[in-house]
Amino acid sequence: MREPRSSVSTSLKLRYAMGGSAEGAIVWAFNGFNFVIYTIIFNMPGTLVGLAVFLSILLDAVSDPLVGYLSDRWRSRWGRRHSFIYFASVPLGACIFCIYSPPEILLASSDEVWSLFGYEASPVQWALGLWLFVFAALLKFFLTCYHLPHLALGSELSDDYLERTRIFRYNALFSFSGGASLSFLFYSYFFTSGPQSGLDTSYFAACVAIFGAVIVFLTAFLTREQIPLLMEAPDNLPKITASDFFKEASVVFQNRNYMMLFYGLLCLSSMIGVRETLSANMGLYYWELRPDQLRWMPLFTIAAYFIAVVLVAPMNKYFEKGGTMRIVVAISALAAALPVILRTLDFLPPNGATFIFVMYGMSAFAYYGGLAILTTSVYSAIGDVVDEQELLSGKRQEGVFYAVRTFFAKLANALGHLLAGIAIDVVGFPPGAVVGEVERSILIELGLFEGVIATLPVLGAVYFYGRYQIDKKRHVDIQEALIVARSKY
Repeated sequence: MREPRSSVSTSLKLRYAMGGSAEGAIVWAFNGFNFVIYTIIFNMPGTLVGLAVFLSILLDAVSDPLVGYLSDRWRSRWGRRHSFIYFASVPLGACIFCIYSPPEILLASSDEVWSLFGYEASPVQWALGLWLFVFAALLKFFLTCYHLPHLALGSELSDDYLERTRIFRYNALFSFSGGASLSFLFYSYFFTSGPQSGLDTSYFAACVAIFGAVIVFLTAFLTREQIPLLMEAPDNLPKITASDFFKEASVVFQNRNYMMLFYGLLCLSSMIGVRETLSANMGLYYWELRPDQLRWMPLFTIAAYFIAVVLVAPMNKYFEKGGTMRIVVAISALAAALPVILRTLDFLPPNGATFIFVMYGMSAFAYYGGLAILTTSVYSAIGDVVDEQELLSGKRQEGVFYAVRTFFAKLANALGHLLAGIAIDVVGFPPGAVVGEVERSILIELGLFEGVIATLPVLGAVYFYGRYQIDKKRHVDIQEALIVARSKY
């Protein structure tokens, strides 16, 4: 029988959470800079880039439930979770390098045009789109092999309602800070003169690749002493079959509290996908901030993450996790939409004014701070749902529960990437665009799509998160019942 676990040392929390910095950097590189690099530097049409990313995420999303299912059942001397994290480390770095350092032959110009399903692009652009699709799909797969077991590991480190929140707040801090730090380096060292066609991106690719691979490996290596203390897969599990896989994956949809988190995620993901995809375009072209200004944006976001770390546990204690999720998702949505609304109504000074820089930074502060608290609360809540489900079914399924959430998050996020790519072409945003030379009407339409239209579904998230019902009292009852149930296993 596995003994209940409550408090976790700060050292273990930090060693566990450090992997989040690598994930944050890789995800930020892919989501935040992908469109600028491919449409401005590599001169790719936005729809083709969006389609390649959409298809890669769609393909990868299928692997999420499978990896979660296998992780729950894996038996190895390296444990259920650590085996997958070790496996993912080096391939992650290799894939991110290939994405941002493609062969020179794929970057050559061509006047020839090929048409496929009515969409026209040069042969080189089609080939580069295929290159992006293949390595983006591989990147996402190996990221899944790290991400899901890592989340499940965090949930297993403690059974306590608030201690889980404290564990995941460190993970969120490292994850968001890793991405923000990469953003600072990008504008400070790799992108100092702004977007330029033909800019060499190999150094940027190598730095992200090495950092990602090393940190992911270290987070598994430095927490290896926990392997004997974690729950092992039972010996009497049925043989792995397709029918058993789908049966276990479908269990999550029978849990009402999980479904509230699930519906909230679907409403939220489109906003996140669109904003991440278009963030660099908005900062450089819509708000006309210089690279030497944009590099300081991480100061606002990192400050938000540290405040989130301080606030999330007290908020979960005072408002419960469901109430906290409603509050912070509303704050993030308002932070995303308000600046664009004010600009559209001509209530802001011209671009170039100091106020624009400060306002953009404060918007990022509120947006990412809200998301950091939300992410921490949701991951912690899923751990509580897994406890509830174990009480109902007798099975411990962290991997599957986190995997199904990630599966549908990726589907919605993929749609956000595709819509953002289509929007770039529909509004007429030119490949290789020069800052200050894009028509105002194009920028207004782009801003309304990124800041207002993509934010509207968040109203649904506010509603569904409010219907999540596992509070502190309910979780204490679940834990007491689990102690009795586990003594009979």
